[in-house]
Amino acid sequence: MRRKELDPAHRRFRTSPKQVPIPELLQQAVDLPLRQDMITLLQYVQGNKVVGTQTTGNLPLRAVREVTARFVNPPKLDHRLGDRVYRLRTEADVWPLYFLHILAEVGELVLAAPARRWRVTPDGEAFLEMDPFPQVSYLLVTWWHRVNWLVAYPFEGMGEELPAGFEGTVLTHLRVLTVGTRIPFEEFADRIIEETGLTWAVHFEAERLYLRSSIERMVIDLLASFGAVTCEYREVPLGLGTISELAAFKVTLLGGVLLAAVAMAGQRS
Repeated sequence: MRRKELDPAHRRFRTSPKQVPIPELLQQAVDLPLRQDMITLLQYVQGNKVVGTQTTGNLPLRAVREVTARFVNPPKLDHRLGDRVYRLRTEADVWPLYFLHILAEVGELVLAAPARRWRVTPDGEAFLEMDPFPQVSYLLVTWWHRVNWLVAYPFEGMGEELPAGFEGTVLTHLRVLTVGTRIPFEEFADRIIEETGLTWAVHFEAERLYLRSSIERMVIDLLASFGAVTCEYREVPLGLGTISELAAFKVTLLGGVLLAAVAMAGQRS
């Protein structure tokens, strides 16, 4: 599990219920699938004897199937290709669940270890009692300040660590964007790449394409899962068909408030 150590001030970060924004934003936090799915995971651990796998401590396959079946949007676990069915092999193959596992463990909401029973911590129990907006804020702060983002784009060419200050630079660039303004993705990604010095381990012709993909996966896709951005896609030719390509994004009003919470948590460290 990719993880970064953090000052204890972040480990106890909470957004006061008095800071919950206007009702429309609160409802967005209530409805956010990521928040609901985290509650589902924690409640499942509370109500079932879940023993981590021998090698990684991840959820066993039975638990993976039972938990994800209760998600707001249950992911497809088995895939058919022609006459062959490729069945689920490990929790890490199910990104929506694996992402929640990372947030829950790094955020100290659960204790999970190889061949040991998963347990919800006192912080996890407190999380379940929080109002929805502080719950969402806590999860995004955990991702931003405590997790190595390369877990979302684990390609060997990216190395083991992002450039120093990468997350802070991304936050700075996002916070100056006007809420609701269309931002061309490639222009945004290229600014981040140039300013942070993000590179591939070995230079090759398609390096810029891969680096943009890393920004999409580690930043935009993650923020979209928090309701912090909305995305615009375009269809581009590929072989005999087309694929969807990220064209632009907009920071939402909820995203603006969440990013402010991330910045505030950074100042407290």
